[in-house]
Order: sequence, then structure tokens, then C-alpha cells
Amino acid sequence: MQRRLTPTQRTVLRFALAALVGIVGSWLGTAIWGASDVDLGPFVVRIDSSFGRGETDIELPPFGRLSADTHTAPLKLDATLIEVHVAQLTQALREGPLDQLAQVIRTEAIAAIRRHLLKVLVIAGLSGLVLAAVVFRRDPRAILTAVLAAILAVGGAEVLSALTYRTQAFASPTYSGSLALAVRLIPPGAAVESFDAFQDQLTRVVNGAVEAYSSIQTNPVGRAGEIRVLHISDMHLAPLGYQFAKQIARGFDVDFVIDTGDTTSWGTEAENVVADLFRSYDKPIVWVRGNHDSLKLQSELDDIDNVHVLDGSSVEIDGLRIYGLGHPVPPAITREISDEDFEAAARSMDERVVDDVEAMGPIDIIAVHDDRMAEEAAGLVPLVLSGHFHVQSTRVIAGTIFLRAGTTGASAFGTFETDEGIPLSAEVLYFEPGTPPRLIAFDLIDQSPKTGSLTVQRVLIEQEFGELTPSPEPSVTPTETSTPTGSATASPSATTTG
Repeated sequence: MQRRLTPTQRTVLRFALAALVGIVGSWLGTAIWGASDVDLGPFVVRIDSSFGRGETDIELPPFGRLSADTHTAPLKLDATLIEVHVAQLTQALREGPLDQLAQVIRTEAIAAIRRHLLKVLVIAGLSGLVLAAVVFRRDPRAILTAVLAAILAVGGAEVLSALTYRTQAFASPTYSGSLALAVRLIPPGAAVESFDAFQDQLTRVVNGAVEAYSSIQTNPVGRAGEIRVLHISDMHLAPLGYQFAKQIARGFDVDFVIDTGDTTSWGTEAENVVADLFRSYDKPIVWVRGNHDSLKLQSELDDIDNVHVLDGSSVEIDGLRIYGLGHPVPPAITREISDEDFEAAARSMDERVVDDVEAMGPIDIIAVHDDRMAEEAAGLVPLVLSGHFHVQSTRVIAGTIFLRAGTTGASAFGTFETDEGIPLSAEVLYFEPGTPPRLIAFDLIDQSPKTGSLTVQRVLIEQEFGELTPSPEPSVTPTETSTPTGSATASPSATTTG
């Protein structure tokens, strides 16, 4: 005979069930609505808390993640970077030392965390109330019990976290990514965003696009041995842009990268932290200086093994000879010089480029930040890559293709901060192996930073432009080359001249 529950046992069970409903409601509410976006000095930070292991994760894209076991309460804390206001950051660093900026951020962070925890507590109570009202309907005592349980669970976890929080845990954290230089610019207390959802979607879309293109048998792209080159430009210190570029490089399996400059925005020494990002690439990178990049940054990049800095010099990778020249206008006067003088400075490099190309022998690609530096080289080389204007364009002069990238950092022209209305953009170039290799196609790739939607437009050279022959056609006679001090990765072969 089955034993029946006593009235007391039924009451206890009902209250226990009500408490469980309240806790589940608080968990759902905090998981859905528990994030807060706050301004911490020049940084926009997303603070999030949820039930889980007692640790703190600090996301510093594109540098990586720093995690530490900071407390014993079952509450996981996340702080992730959404945006960096570069102009505001630069101004703050000019007005005072980094320690002063760190103190401002620390003060604002403490106030923001308090507001966030109060918000989460309110959300937990309301979520427990809503779920309990659905489950128990006309039982006010059970509903009240659920609300109290929700508030006690979350509030208790918050209080316990505060009481047991150990900031010294960050003395022995777990690192992932390249955080070594990030902490110089962004103190750990000013932590910041991972675009995990964005990256997951980007991975699926990019890989799907690659598979779709590869499945078209009539397409000249996708054959064995072709050389794939990623062209990026005008990153302007955008975290999302670096993630986008790395994902495209990985998804399209490129052999190397050509970056036509404006990696930074203001040419300040603080921005040179981006040099560490180049070390994290597993592909060779050819880089030329833009008008927003400093000579100090150029020097730092030149010391990195996988980076080939071109400034009146050339490099050969996978049979492709690339010549590059840095922009003549320095960051210090970029914002002061008139458009007319800026254009004149760019065009003043025409003669230098032509002389260098003719002296160095067969060049397959000229890489410059502003293609007005190389217009007189039309007819001497098959391809000129550039950026600067933040708008993608293609034109043909005397058999030479002039290919401008848009802005890989989705930066607004003039403000150099990520704009949701401007797509992240890049180009993947496809070369048929030979002596010399021949450009057969390129992909124009745009990614919306707001919606995550990605578009890939393939352009077939012969179909779009006919058979192109630069006039005069470059010679294919090999010239003497010298091995660079920092050789590229094992797969692509590289030699440099100039």
C-alpha cells in the first residue's frame, strides 16, 4: 500500500517546487536580459552575469581572452569589448598618462557593476514572478515564495561573489589569444567584447560560400595549384575587422595577405599595439604604409618574421613579385593638409614608382595605399592594389587593373570608427600558376557589422575585361633576388629585393 504524504509534507513540497520555479525563472531572465552595455572612458563594454562557475572572463578582441577563478559563488562574470572610440582614447592619452585613464575607467567600472548587479536582481525577481504566475496562477503564497527564492538565489550569489572576490587571481590567469600587448593599452579592469555569435555565423557563411564556388565546375577558380591572395586595407584599428580578415583568410584558404595600409587611425605610439596582431597571423603578410600609419609602426612591423614591409622595395612570394611604396603624407599633417595638396603629394610618387618598377625587373603587383601614386605605372604591370578611399572600385588603364579595397575595418571616412552602415570589406585574388602567375578572378567580399549578412561577388577577368595585356608587357626574365631576414611560413616561398 502506497504511503500518502502528510499535509505538512505536501506544503513543504509545494514551497520547494515554488522555490525551484523561482530559481529557474531567475536563470532564464538573467540569461536573456542580464547583459548591460556601459561606457567606460573611451570604451563601450558589455557586462554580463549568469549562473555558473565562479570565474571572471575578460574579452579583449581581437587580442584574446583572460580568465581567472576570482570567487566561490556560482556566478560567472563576463566583461567584453563592443567598441573603442579611437579619437576619445587618443585625446585621453594626450591629456594624461595611462595610469590616469586607468583610474577613471576603474571608478566608472565600479559604479557600472553596481548598477548592473541591481538590474540583474530586479530582472531575476520579475522573471521569477512571471514564471510562477504561469505555473501556480491562483496560489499567491507559491508565487511569493518563487519571487523570494529568485531574489535570494541571485542576490545571495552576488553578495557571496562580492565577499569572496579575489582580484589577486588575475596574477595567475588563463590566457587565450595574444594578450601580451593588449594590457598595455586596455587595463584588465576595463575589460571588454567577443563577437562569438558573429564569428560563428561568419564561419558558417564563409565556408558555405567557398564550398558553393568550388562546386561550380565551369568556374576557372578552384583548380589545383592556384594562388590565393587576400587583399585588405584601411583597418583603422577596428577589432571586428581583424576577426573578419582572419576568418576570410582561413575560410578561403589564402596563401598570403596584402595589406595596403591605414592599419591605425592617428599614428600615435599607443596604437602600435596592433603590431602584435600581425604576429598572430599564420600567413605571410605584405604591408605598405598608409597616411595614417607612422614610421615607428612600420619599423615594428618590419621586425616581425611573417611581415614583409615594402617601402620602395619588392618581395616574391609563391612566384608573385610585389612592389610597394609607403604613402608620402605622415599622420601628423594628414588632417591638416588640403585635398589638393594631398593629391599632389600622392601623384608626386608616380615617377619614383615607375623608376623602381623598371629598375627591379618584372613586377606582377604594385601595392600602394593611394593608387594615384602609381597611375603612371599603368601598362608596366598587370595589377595595382590600393585602398584609402573606403569604397571598392575596379578600373583598367593600358591593360593594368587598378583594384581598390573598401575598408576592412568598416570605418567611416573622416572619423575612422566602425560604422554599422558601412560593410567590412576585403578581396580574394586568384592567380593561375605560371611564369609569371596570371590573375584569373577576384572575389569582392562584404560583411555587414550590424546584421552579419555576407555577400561574395566573383569577377572573372576574361569575362569582365577580356584578355588583358599590359602595354608594354612586363618581361619575365628572372632578376637577382636576396633572401629576407625573416622568412615567411614554410609553404609559400619568398624572396625580396630593393
